[in-house]
Amino acid sequence: MREKRIEKEIKKAQKKGIYNPKIKLGIVGLILVIGTVIGVSYAYYTKTATDTLTITRTVSKRITVSVHSGGHGQVNSLDIATQQTDYGTTATFKVVPNEGYQYKSVSCDNNQSATYNKTTNTLTVTPRTSKAVTCIVEFERVRTLLELANEIKQKASKELSSNDFENGCPTSANDTCSGVYKMTDYSSSTSLNYNNPGGTSYYFRGDVNNHVKFAGQNWRIVRVNGDGTIRLVLDGDIGTSAFNNYSSNTFEREYAGYTYGNSQPCTNSDPCQSMNVATTNEETRGKTDHGGTNSTIKKTLETWYYNNLKNYDQYIEYGIYCNDTSFGSGNETGVLYYEAYQRLRGTSNSANPQLTCPDPTAGSNPSSSDTSNGYHTYGGVYKLKIGLLSADEIVLAGFTTNSSGVVTTSNYLYYTGSSSYFWSSSPYYVMLNYANVFRGSLDSRRLNYDSVTHSNGVRPVINLKTIGLKATGEGTKDEPFVISIN
Repeated sequence: MREKRIEKEIKKAQKKGIYNPKIKLGIVGLILVIGTVIGVSYAYYTKTATDTLTITRTVSKRITVSVHSGGHGQVNSLDIATQQTDYGTTATFKVVPNEGYQYKSVSCDNNQSATYNKTTNTLTVTPRTSKAVTCIVEFERVRTLLELANEIKQKASKELSSNDFENGCPTSANDTCSGVYKMTDYSSSTSLNYNNPGGTSYYFRGDVNNHVKFAGQNWRIVRVNGDGTIRLVLDGDIGTSAFNNYSSNTFEREYAGYTYGNSQPCTNSDPCQSMNVATTNEETRGKTDHGGTNSTIKKTLETWYYNNLKNYDQYIEYGIYCNDTSFGSGNETGVLYYEAYQRLRGTSNSANPQLTCPDPTAGSNPSSSDTSNGYHTYGGVYKLKIGLLSADEIVLAGFTTNSSGVVTTSNYLYYTGSSSYFWSSSPYYVMLNYANVFRGSLDSRRLNYDSVTHSNGVRPVINLKTIGLKATGEGTKDEPFVISIN
């Protein structure tokens, strides 16, 4: 009875192509193996006096293994290659990426696994199934950051007018305003000159594919700067902060400054440069070469830089950040509107953003407490490793200056975060003991303002060097530009 049962199970194994290693199995063990193991070879067994089964010989079953290039590569100089192999025997394929691409992933059907050696461009597959196996190797585009910057420039459209900026972008699902545009910016000169900037910036606007992954954080590309670096803004905030903290009974307009009480003005020819942002010494971290006191938000940003980006410091360039405290209108001793207000809102909601930064000039009747030789000794032009978007950059990105306008949530600066607003670096106006700074509204995608003592979202901005870094991906949400070290 038992022998008939063995013969019956062996016949089943022969039909199914059950593969068993060359070991001795009891009758119960044989039934267990036949019932649970999927193999690809035939096995013949004999009964022994010790009531065990011993494999006497095997006949291999051949398995077809096919490999496809998922695009941007070649398999053994063809788009597809096929081999036949035995169960448990390795098949190897040469799968070479096209120039400008690199290996991303491999996937096989029938729960089969495979490995890819990026050094030899070799795919190995060891079949563990009786079914045919098909594997697809995916490659992704890789380029230097300089090449990515040039790609962005090539997409640039015309320069936009005041009317284009006033209403924002996009205002509806069918709005065609999104894209890459260009505007005059600083040159790569070490001595920046507001009157002769000499460079061109290529900036993103509206609903665009500018997603970036860098240093474990999600960012959006703001623009390629006039000096060739790439400016990023965090795709979200790091929490909330006041712009500055001071007593409400203090008559101090200088708290609109990113720093204040500077020993000399922060100008284009001599910007305030923040030193040692990656140092462990909190006392000296972020101090500028012009002295002065750091604003609350400057300290918040530079502490975050130290905690999150200090290991990438060599790849982050000093960039120009504008805390425009140049005189716009009003009275230095009463209500003073700064120049950013005049450019972006004025009395008629005009919108004329710019990427150059005026020197921090004072009006015709300056207060001696916060001016020196006709310049404010707070705010102005900064050269930093980390900062904020200016109000001008927020408008260029598509937020509207029009108090009745509404931009859709597809604008790339929109996010859901710690606050319904995020700070810009641009002062709005000061009145008596109240200093106010522009902020972006996430509720309507509009530009408005708030007192510097209130808390709003903080969005870090950095500038990446194009040397020593590479990028993969396409800039979409699902396939962002992943920036890594060469």
